[in-house]
Amino acid sequence: MTAPSRSPGGPAGDDVEDPDEGRGPDRRAVWWPRAERRRRADLVAIALLVVAAVVGTVLVLRAGDESATSLRPATPPLAPVSPGPVPTALVPAWRAADPAGAPPGADLLGGPVVEGPAVAVGRTDPDGSGVVTGLDAATGAPAWEYRRPEPLCTLGSGFGEVIALYRTTSPVGTFCSDVATIDPSTGQRGPTRNADVRPGTRLLADGSHVTATGRDYLEVWRDDLVATLEYGALPTPVQSTPQPRAACPHSSIAAGADAVAVLERCPGETSDRLSVVSDSPAEYDKPEDRFSVLSGVTGGRLVAVADDRVALEAPDGTLRLYDGAGTPIGTVGLGPAAGPVGRAAQETATDPPGQTTGVRLAGPVLLWWTGTATIGLDPSTLLPRWTLPGTLGSGAAVTSDVLGAPTTVLVPVPGGLAVVDAATGAARSTIPVDRGAEPPGPVGVEVVGSTVVEQRGATVVGLRPPR
Repeated sequence: MTAPSRSPGGPAGDDVEDPDEGRGPDRRAVWWPRAERRRRADLVAIALLVVAAVVGTVLVLRAGDESATSLRPATPPLAPVSPGPVPTALVPAWRAADPAGAPPGADLLGGPVVEGPAVAVGRTDPDGSGVVTGLDAATGAPAWEYRRPEPLCTLGSGFGEVIALYRTTSPVGTFCSDVATIDPSTGQRGPTRNADVRPGTRLLADGSHVTATGRDYLEVWRDDLVATLEYGALPTPVQSTPQPRAACPHSSIAAGADAVAVLERCPGETSDRLSVVSDSPAEYDKPEDRFSVLSGVTGGRLVAVADDRVALEAPDGTLRLYDGAGTPIGTVGLGPAAGPVGRAAQETATDPPGQTTGVRLAGPVLLWWTGTATIGLDPSTLLPRWTLPGTLGSGAAVTSDVLGAPTTVLVPVPGGLAVVDAATGAARSTIPVDRGAEPPGPVGVEVVGSTVVEQRGATVVGLRPPR
């Protein structure tokens, strides 16, 4: 770098002589303004250079990660599947290990990840590589594989894609920060992003957005994985306006109706705080409250959110309903159907894994598994339409009417799958299923064509009608 020249008539602050002038090129020191004459512009420029260097280093490291990423697409692509009739009998057709489905003490997904014609299973190999494999739902045969050098954090689906989150560690902590979408038919990678969610996150898909949950922080993404909402304690906050309630841990989360509902435990407050925010505010890092009120419940868990309703389960075995302004509008006794939240002695023991109960839409009802029973909730009022006690999971739709609305659901019960009318909850029959010595529950269920897929702990089983 050449020494700065004096500028005739210029300000004195610009007149800085090179202390190494005349020493020769090998002995010339890097020019630095004297402390008393450094201008703000100089410091800003130096700070930008430092940031650029750090970003460059990160990009080089990420380029190294990308070079270690491998993709084996499906050849040929998996064919689309059509809904099949309600089965009268089922036998095991295939079985696959799915450590990402329910590793002890780690991320619990709660059910098989099914999208299109594929069943996605995940694992982390001994070398630390995270692997997602797409299985042909009909045969269980591996159709495609996606591998990254980082451990797998969690799996989910949304927007017609499989969504995989990979674990990374930085100076500020461990995150599920590398997010990739995978086409379920071809195995080809789609949009990717970086996230700030923590291990233990689950993915909630509501049709238009996907919410990545978290105890202290959550994110919402649209179909191209662009973030539409950041909410909670930001790991590295950059905006001047602080997040609302950043000091309040999230005990449970529900998504739907263009909103995210969060049950929060704020220091010094007398009950859990119920907050509902838009999932697409004008600025993604500035949440917009629909309302935020004290719920009057301590140790509850959110069940569902609708256009102008929110439902949460209270420890006293009731379902509490709130309107679009957060005003309590009803209480429904659940009786024997009340879940573990109604029997827990400590409020922290009531928090569901990943801060979500995993309610799912099945035609005329939302299927909610309390831990002891499956309840069909009205999607608009969130009032129970029917209750099926003694179940092992929420179940899944298996047939539809001429308009495509599901009419029948399969609900896991001890020894089989109950065939249930979606509108009334009437159990028509039970399909025997021998689960052997596997854990008694919970059992996640998905239906792909004529295949019924069960998640039993860290094992996925494909059931098909006998030939």
